[in-house]
Amino acid sequence: MDINEMAAHYAEQDVRVVGVFRAAVPAHTTLHTHSAERLTPTPGYVFVTKGSGTFVFNGTPYTVQAGTVLHGGRQMTLTMRTESAELEYTLVRYTLGAQGAAPVRSGPIAHEVFQLEPGFHPAIAELLGQLYESFFMPGHMALLRTGSLAKMLLYELFSACLNRQNDSSREMVEQARDYIHTKYMEPITLQKLADRYGKSAQSFSYFFKKHTGVFPIDYLIQHRMKRAQELLTTGSGTIKQIAESVGYADALYFSRLYKKFYGYTPSQAQQISED
Repeated sequence: MDINEMAAHYAEQDVRVVGVFRAAVPAHTTLHTHSAERLTPTPGYVFVTKGSGTFVFNGTPYTVQAGTVLHGGRQMTLTMRTESAELEYTLVRYTLGAQGAAPVRSGPIAHEVFQLEPGFHPAIAELLGQLYESFFMPGHMALLRTGSLAKMLLYELFSACLNRQNDSSREMVEQARDYIHTKYMEPITLQKLADRYGKSAQSFSYFFKKHTGVFPIDYLIQHRMKRAQELLTTGSGTIKQIAESVGYADALYFSRLYKKFYGYTPSQAQQISED
């Protein structure tokens, strides 16, 4: 799930909390909480606070542990399983509605199951506690506060996930840069780089540019041109040999690219170094 798209989805509607539950599932336990005769009534977020286990929505298992947040859709079967560890979690069930409209139980996210990994986040834990207390308080002020806390909780959840994504993507880009620095003389394509890190070409390009300011292939060309300039000014090889040593089998194409990059040809670079 794209975090920004999810944020937009919730920002455009009222989030109406219809249940906040804290529960613990003992070790070595299987609970069939929602069968085909009693499907989940609304979507909800499961915040795992301790231990580990497996949630099975519509037959598909999702392994969770402390720090995992799992979103379950409405009208689904659900089984919970634990093994050697007890599982503790807080469930926040909700409906959605436009401003001033009756609650709705449909929408693109309401029927989805997806897993988020914000990790341990003190602000999320604090908001969960406040939401639990507020939900059981009577009166319209408490109801208003509950809705506000729900939006704040989603904001902190999505922010934590984006921060972790940024940390992960930054590490990926650093590894990709090291790979380019080491393998620049070999055939490298955008798809090859993306496949190496399990990303689509579009996604990989987005993160690479975000952290370096340039697209991956532009970065590769820049590095090759810098290495070529070093070799042309300090080495004794031919232009063809230098072109091949930085990854270009076609010396003519290399020369055109070099001139476009520096404003003068490789042969002129050699003459400058000789003078």
